[in-house]
Amino acid sequence: MFPAAWGFLTDAFGRAGMVWVKSEYAEELAVVSAWLSALVPWSISVSIGEIQGGSLIEFHFPFLLLRVLLGIDVPGPNPLIMPPWAAIGYYSDAPGPLPFAVWTVGAAVVGIAVLLSLAMYVFEDRFRTARRDPVRIMGGLLLVAAVLHTVASGLLQFGALPIAGLATDAFPGILLPVGVVFQFAFAYTLLRVERVGDPDVDTPGADAESEPADAGEIGEK
Repeated sequence: MFPAAWGFLTDAFGRAGMVWVKSEYAEELAVVSAWLSALVPWSISVSIGEIQGGSLIEFHFPFLLLRVLLGIDVPGPNPLIMPPWAAIGYYSDAPGPLPFAVWTVGAAVVGIAVLLSLAMYVFEDRFRTARRDPVRIMGGLLLVAAVLHTVASGLLQFGALPIAGLATDAFPGILLPVGVVFQFAFAYTLLRVERVGDPDVDTPGADAESEPADAGEIGEK
């Protein structure tokens, strides 16, 4: 499954403007999309010289926060590593717990997508005949994760109005939503994937077969 998936990625995404995906590659793309969404940081916060004259770089992976401080003395560990649910309490004062709570929900959705990808790999034959298309389900999960991470990105970058005591301040520096772009792209591709049995998908050769038949009928008349 995986070698075919990598071959598909180089073939499909190398073509500008390509929307439809060949049906035989759909499951492989769904599995690879889930794992890339889990491994690539959905955003990176960068602050150069704004904190005590030093710099901050914080990577927001779906299941992990990695913060590196350069030229800044802090009492805690540096680099700092923690899961997003632990960051809710760690950043409770500033910028506030709300973006990290949203991030935690997004991490749970990505986790479900990874579990689905494992099931698709182990039980490949069963999923090919399932009533519910796992490729579409994967696309929906990644779309939900992308939306949640987009909300978390906006809260970190711009802050938010106080909501029931959950005031959110802007995080220092600039936020780069790297993985969010990939999640939206994967979700869009999986939801638009060409599948066997789709009523809107034309069967290749159908028109070619109908034309000779019509010509024969005219000849008989």
